[in-house]
Amino acid sequence: MSLDSRLERILAGKPARHRDAVAASRLLLHTATLLERRVDEALAPFAVHMREYLALHLLSDSVHEPLRPSDLSVSLDATRTQVTRLLDGLEKKGLLVRSQDALDRRSLQLALTPAGTQLLQRCVPTVQQVYLQTWAGLGEQATRVLQQQLRQVHSGLQQQETADPTGAGAKA
Repeated sequence: MSLDSRLERILAGKPARHRDAVAASRLLLHTATLLERRVDEALAPFAVHMREYLALHLLSDSVHEPLRPSDLSVSLDATRTQVTRLLDGLEKKGLLVRSQDALDRRSLQLALTPAGTQLLQRCVPTVQQVYLQTWAGLGEQATRVLQQQLRQVHSGLQQQETADPTGAGAKA
């Protein structure tokens, strides 16, 4: 069944004022899944997946201020358990090291190994190419406009989460 067919079924019987919001939400979720799958496919020859790549990228940017696992959790929108598994895998591959924080022995600091840095340098052009191919159909101007619109949606969702962090006020 095609995405359009599924959307038609989902939207059938919905009030007109809800259709665009539901369709846009479903398309956004489906598109994000497709993009992650495409990045994972492109990274397969490097034996890493998108979340590992993103973690390596974040760690490479933390040269002046080392990252902690909790920082990665927020940046990757992942639970502590998911981040721990991710870090275990990267450490097992020899791509990062965990060390005790000198100022707070309860905390860990994360750093890329030379192998992690080299792998990241090899992966970056591949991922950038996927991103460029993904947005090429829109063109630069439309991509910028969509980025601004997505930021507005993101900001609105963050404000809703701040106002009601449990989501108890949300209605299905």
